Amino acid sequence: MQHLQWWTDFVAWQVDALPMVLVTVVRADGSTPREVGATMLLRFNLQQQWQQSDTIGGGHLEFQAIDIAKAMLSETEACMRRIERFNLSARLGQCCGGVMWLLFEKISPAEIASDLSASLQAWRAGKRIWRNVSHQHASTWQIMDIEQQPRFEFHSGSSEQWQFGQQIQPNTMQVLICGAGHVGEAIVRCLLPIGMRVKWIDPRDDIFPSDLLEQVQCLTTDTLEAEIEHFDRSGAVLILTHDHQLDLQLCFTALKPTAKPFAYVGMIGSKSKRAIFEKRMQIRGYTPETLQRLVCPIGIEGISSKQPAMIAIAVVAQLLQVFDAKK
Repeated sequence: MQHLQWWTDFVAWQVDALPMVLVTVVRADGSTPREVGATMLLRFNLQQQWQQSDTIGGGHLEFQAIDIAKAMLSETEACMRRIERFNLSARLGQCCGGVMWLLFEKISPAEIASDLSASLQAWRAGKRIWRNVSHQHASTWQIMDIEQQPRFEFHSGSSEQWQFGQQIQPNTMQVLICGAGHVGEAIVRCLLPIGMRVKWIDPRDDIFPSDLLEQVQCLTTDTLEAEIEHFDRSGAVLILTHDHQLDLQLCFTALKPTAKPFAYVGMIGSKSKRAIFEKRMQIRGYTPETLQRLVCPIGIEGISSKQPAMIAIAVVAQLLQVFDAKK
């Protein structure tokens, strides 16, 4: 799973028209804290406060990378792109034992592509974005239809001449959340930073928090069943509405016999609510095997709190287990 907070922040921070530094792992040999393509974004904001989005692994490696980035931001005529090699040994204060090459790219407001917002929207819709950068040219960003592996090449045996290509993969894990109450909102806020595509639906008008409208696909609809019918079967469905009868109707739809069931169907509720629903569904012909696929109560065991934030943590942990098992 990718953690791509840097990518969404990279687009969002453009509005301030301030220089930024992207630090990217372009090569990793042996045991290393992060993989090729891992990226963090660094800058001083409008109040001259230091900001960091994402990580390349932490520890002394990251401290040194931050120092280099700060130096690049403070210099006016410095090289805009550079490659640095780090040996992750005791000398660096690391015990991984591997070697990492980091790309530092200072990006000025004038160099940022004007269509990055379109790229972000395409990425959220499931498209791949390809970043290409070299010792001669600043990063370019384009929408790709095919999958490509990261590429890091030295030219003519010179460490001064290089080229790097990085694919920003779409979020492959998809979650359909039915219900925009307190628990639904808490789950959405918990899902956003960890690389899941979220579609959030509710029949009530003006129910979605305004700050989430541009980050999540929010849809007000009276036909929630149709949204479940058309949702990707490799994804997860969470039923969290304000209406028990609506919950039941959505369970009928989400658990309808099909050649490919959803990866996960969860419904908020107690064991007694589950028992009542199971009786209703058995009358409709749903088999015990089908009913076993319904997760209710939702969330990993051992967390009994009914606070929305606590429920969200338990549910998201359960979703991560489900998707990790399907890799």
